[in-house]
Amino acid sequence: MAHSAIPAERWSVIEQELAAHEYVRTVDLVERLDVSVETVRRDLAVMESRGVLVRVRGGAVASGQKTRVESSYSERSQSGQREKAAIGRAAAAMVPDDSTVVIDVGTTALHVVRSLSTSFEGLLVTNSLPAATLASERLTCGVVVLGGRVRRGDLAVSGMRSHEFLQDFRPDVAFLGSGGISTSAGLTDFDYDEVHLRRVIIEVSAHAWVLADATKFGTVAPFRVGGFDDLAGVVTDQQPSAELRESIVAAGGDVIVGAP
Repeated sequence: MAHSAIPAERWSVIEQELAAHEYVRTVDLVERLDVSVETVRRDLAVMESRGVLVRVRGGAVASGQKTRVESSYSERSQSGQREKAAIGRAAAAMVPDDSTVVIDVGTTALHVVRSLSTSFEGLLVTNSLPAATLASERLTCGVVVLGGRVRRGDLAVSGMRSHEFLQDFRPDVAFLGSGGISTSAGLTDFDYDEVHLRRVIIEVSAHAWVLADATKFGTVAPFRVGGFDDLAGVVTDQQPSAELRESIVAAGGDVIVGAP
């Protein structure tokens, strides 16, 4: 295909590729569209902001479909900062001052730590080394890191040691990361070990909330954490579809939308 200077034409081709294949690679789009990698990445970013697709490592998948690939930690760290900050502020406002809070892994979870009051005097428990580091630098509360295997990239800790260690705690509130939330599959994620740890977090916590920006709506990652029944609800940056919201509310949960 000849080079197209018209973004709408490129977006149409990308949509056609997504309709024909479960996953489109950036390198293939560069060749198909005869444009630079930077141009393709900008196109994908625009299309993701419009809800057409979800960017993942090396390419993209159509919004709302199953995906077996997660975008890299560096990509996730740089995307949707405003939305994630809004979620972080909303979640932090829900943490009682003298309480035990669990902060899960993920780039959105880090914004919860950034938004916690410096006067917070409770206990912060986390399986995220970046979250533990950030909390130790800006907060005076107690910080506990779960033991176990460390995953490269986001430096998440998981494994049986983490499960056993967490059983000794009774957190007042927990904030869970997410790979996707959907009416059909509930809460899903990409790492098998972390999925099992999230189930333990839900089990031992009085209230467990899912942190999910709008790009997670309708997405189904490979491994299911569980349904909405055992969750307090979802903290997000915008209202989900009526169907998804009804599924959460019907299970007894709530949807909290952070102010921009």
